[in-house]
Amino acid sequence: MTTMDDLLKQGSKDQVWKKYCGHLDLSNNEYMQIQKRLLMEQFEILWDSEIGKKLFGKVPPKNIDAFRSSVPLTTYDFYAPYLAKQDESSLPKGKYVWAHTSGKSGQYEYKWVPYSRRMYTKLGEVVVGAMILSSCKYKGDITIESGDVLLVTTAPRPYYSGYVSTATLEEVSVKFVPPIEEAEKMTFNDRLSIGFDLAMASGLDYFFGLASIMVKIGEKFEQGSSSSGFSSKMLDPKYLARSLRGMARAKLHHRALLPRDVWNVKGIMTGGMDTDVYRDRIEHYWGKYPLEGYACTEGGMLGMQSWNFKGMTLFPDCDFYEFIPLEEHEKNKKNPAYQPKTVLMDELKPGIYELVFTNLLGGVICRYRVGDLLKVTSVRDEEIGVDIPQIRFYSRADDLIDLGSMARFTELQIWQAIESTGIPYVDWSARKEEVKREPILHLYIELDRSNKLSLDKVKSKIRTGLQQTCPDFKDMEAMLNGDHLMVTQLPTDTFNIFIMNQQKAGADLAHTKPPRMQASDEIVKRLLEAK
Repeated sequence: MTTMDDLLKQGSKDQVWKKYCGHLDLSNNEYMQIQKRLLMEQFEILWDSEIGKKLFGKVPPKNIDAFRSSVPLTTYDFYAPYLAKQDESSLPKGKYVWAHTSGKSGQYEYKWVPYSRRMYTKLGEVVVGAMILSSCKYKGDITIESGDVLLVTTAPRPYYSGYVSTATLEEVSVKFVPPIEEAEKMTFNDRLSIGFDLAMASGLDYFFGLASIMVKIGEKFEQGSSSSGFSSKMLDPKYLARSLRGMARAKLHHRALLPRDVWNVKGIMTGGMDTDVYRDRIEHYWGKYPLEGYACTEGGMLGMQSWNFKGMTLFPDCDFYEFIPLEEHEKNKKNPAYQPKTVLMDELKPGIYELVFTNLLGGVICRYRVGDLLKVTSVRDEEIGVDIPQIRFYSRADDLIDLGSMARFTELQIWQAIESTGIPYVDWSARKEEVKREPILHLYIELDRSNKLSLDKVKSKIRTGLQQTCPDFKDMEAMLNGDHLMVTQLPTDTFNIFIMNQQKAGADLAHTKPPRMQASDEIVKRLLEAK
């Protein structure tokens, strides 16, 4: 199979673009042909297994309509008996790697998901596409090169993001710092510290990780604490030269040293809703806007933005997509016995939908409700000529805070409202509560030690921010003539103490932080009494 390295050696930039970014050139009809062809192929692969026969019955579906009418929507509870012990006897024949994410408390510690060889290869291809799109200025612009340096910020295998890194190495000869095999034995902080030391000598071309991490790194540079102390690597002439050039650039612009002064990165690739929150701050610190991707362990790489950094396009050959319209989602929420109807990609209109996907390329996840609400912003991207519906992550389906059906908050809206105040804070958690039988939004927030404002002033600024991100909240309070926001200041170090207590208790990586939305009474109590 031809890899990125092969194409780079041939000097075939047109073929590079076609292989890794060609989905952006498809018509809607061509896109659906790929979806349907791979799904029909998937029926035959999956039916030849115990799990497939449980899903399909005696014969595989004859067509897409039969599939959607006869195969039920699923959650991980259906797969847990087959996958929890990584037993491949129930799977189609083939070789697999096993990735996991956090499980369900009291039932299974992890959600284990098998990746076929084709799915695993696709992970690397998608990352190469992300590297291209994060660094190009126009269609066909290829700046990626063998030997480019990437900082390792992903979790170790068997976490899904760990396999993303190793699959990338099979596609293109990039250099991870620290080397992946070494990095997986280190703590996260050590990986960052050692990685940046190495990048001072080698340079840094791409960053792949969480937006919040990039911002924290930028803040440390700006505060003059980017280094943890003397290191023998500082004596390396390349290290010293890079440091001096960076300080000279910062001085020229009459500001503190920033990462953009030290490295001229080609591209930044991030995931998660914090990308929207931190987009401008990342550009300030690093000199590049982050390219946002959308992925999950059960579905692999699902979609990413294009080079104009606007809506995301879902990949046609990773999963088959169905969408539950919001009104159908809400009917099902009120009546769990109701079977919501779905629409396909070529039937989408601007609006909010719950995502349903089926693995292609030999996976086993079928008609899966991952629990994400997506917003279709447009049916095509007119600016750059992409003929596929454009989506943005909207919310977790179970994370919406609905106040009396008058104002609905997503995590992103609350987060953006807090960020817009400029108030220094550590972290927060919000949930719906009732006061005198009236629904309120209760925000629990740990303010930074540098905050000088009174709690009343903090609340006033946050209310203004919420009215901007959710205008319905302003209308609601005006109509009801009441105060539907409560802000509780948590003691200093609350979130650090919570995380340390979770780590001591052996909690999985994904469960060390309290949820930002709709935390349970028990978790709120632990936050209030953290010690």
